[in-house]
Amino acid sequence: MSYQQQQKTPFCALTMKMYATGKKSPKFEFKASADSVFTCSLTKKKYKLSQVNEWYLSPEVQKFHNEGYRAKWYGKTEQNENPNKYSQGDTNFVLSFIMIKPFKTQPNVDGMKPIAQAIPQVEQQQVEIARKQPEESFDDDLPPF
Repeated sequence: MSYQQQQKTPFCALTMKMYATGKKSPKFEFKASADSVFTCSLTKKKYKLSQVNEWYLSPEVQKFHNEGYRAKWYGKTEQNENPNKYSQGDTNFVLSFIMIKPFKTQPNVDGMKPIAQAIPQVEQQQVEIARKQPEESFDDDLPPF
């Protein structure tokens, strides 16, 4: 199967837009009503904050969960192309609850062994033997300074 033929995994998220307040930090720069709705990226269905668990338990999202994906909150700002009556600026804040595939550590890179395997470990017995050797074994017959 060629690269172009591979199916790309769809983006699975619950997203809500917050509108500019016209204020600057440390005051709140964005706001949304408690009745604002999140939109599912897969089904385009709308969910209230109290329904986030319902979204997560939906068959479409559970498919991602069962494949090892986990949800994380993300946020970004974007230009407000069509300002509405609620917006007091030219920027929106987009809040998203995104299903992310967890990072899997690779056993090795380019065939190289991990450090723990590449550096030989000194056995405890060898360390004990070295400690018991008399100190004079380190004295050399060097002329005085």
